[in-house]
Amino acid sequence: MRLSMMITTTALTLLATTGAFAQEIDGTKFRDAAEGDWYHPVEIDALVTAGGHEQELYQTLTRIAEATGTRSNPDQPDTIMEYGPGNWAYEFAAAGDAAAARGDLIAAITYYHTAAAPHVGAPGQDAALEKARMVYAQAMQDIGTFEEIQIAHDGASFTAHLHLPAGDGPFPVLVMSNGSDMSSVISLRYYIDNLMPKGIAFLTLDTPGMGRSAAYDVSDGETEKLHVATINWAKGEARLDNDNIFMQGVSFTGHTSARLFTEHEDLDLAGIVYICGPLHAPFLAPPEAYEFFPKFTIDGVKTRLGLPTETDLDTFADSVRILSIDSVDAFDGDMIETPILAINTNDDPAAPLEDMDRLLARAANPDRVVFDLPGHCPPHDHREAIASSWIIANLR
Repeated sequence: MRLSMMITTTALTLLATTGAFAQEIDGTKFRDAAEGDWYHPVEIDALVTAGGHEQELYQTLTRIAEATGTRSNPDQPDTIMEYGPGNWAYEFAAAGDAAAARGDLIAAITYYHTAAAPHVGAPGQDAALEKARMVYAQAMQDIGTFEEIQIAHDGASFTAHLHLPAGDGPFPVLVMSNGSDMSSVISLRYYIDNLMPKGIAFLTLDTPGMGRSAAYDVSDGETEKLHVATINWAKGEARLDNDNIFMQGVSFTGHTSARLFTEHEDLDLAGIVYICGPLHAPFLAPPEAYEFFPKFTIDGVKTRLGLPTETDLDTFADSVRILSIDSVDAFDGDMIETPILAINTNDDPAAPLEDMDRLLARAANPDRVVFDLPGHCPPHDHREAIASSWIIANLR
């Protein structure tokens, strides 16, 4: 069985329409066709950038592809259901164990995290993510000051990761989350390579409905609620510069960035970084449009909404509409003074430029970077150097 099976579904363009505004949503462009029809994204370059090793990744994928066992989808090699040899979570957790045993901690984190994605509670996923957290804390012992912070919110609590660079402080700080399938432990290279050398502290958290924020969900549309709690915690921390708190959201939490920008100007943030976040049109697509997005992605979003993964697409479409920022009139209103950096590709199926530019129309101090690339989100090494340099340029 080949590792990469070309997508054969004919591209279908569907319309999400609200009032006079219509935006094409084409889920077949969400992934590069070279990734094939696997349930999980097979992004070797991205995993190598995160800290994995190409040969080990291909060896792991080969074991998955060549394994025998009952698959939930016979056409997808990575859907063996029983937790054991050939199962995605099992094989990547085994790769993580091997990397941890030889002291290759960043590779181990990458493999454990990959085992856990898309964080929907399937067998082995939660255990793999817990291993990723343990190795993450171990890796940070040799990198700098690291603390796990417990933050209370709405009768429960969640964990945030605080990273401090060398020096006395107080430090400017970036509060950040990743997408619907990316926990906070996958951002270590960003801190090591781009933030720590610039003297920027890093405060990361999982998006609601995942990992250490699993006690919450976003069925209320408030994807930013834990970030607001984290920012308020940072404002009371003497080691952090109260005047230089920035927030960055990527993919699903790019939506969070937009909500912080439009709904929470009172937080007086020094700047907001929005990267490839769905804002409006993707949440208003008809149910049949979601058939053409990867099930991996839809399952993750369902879980963040507090829905079971077996939820039908009609129910999912009804539930996800609350995430359109137009539902809180975010595209309308007075100009917003908070500086904002928006980064995207010119053909992102989940974050159309038209939506992004409607958001930026309210910005008094916008910066806009669009890569001439197809697909969802620019590569890490493209966007992270830009974002960290922009933070330094916007220090108060």
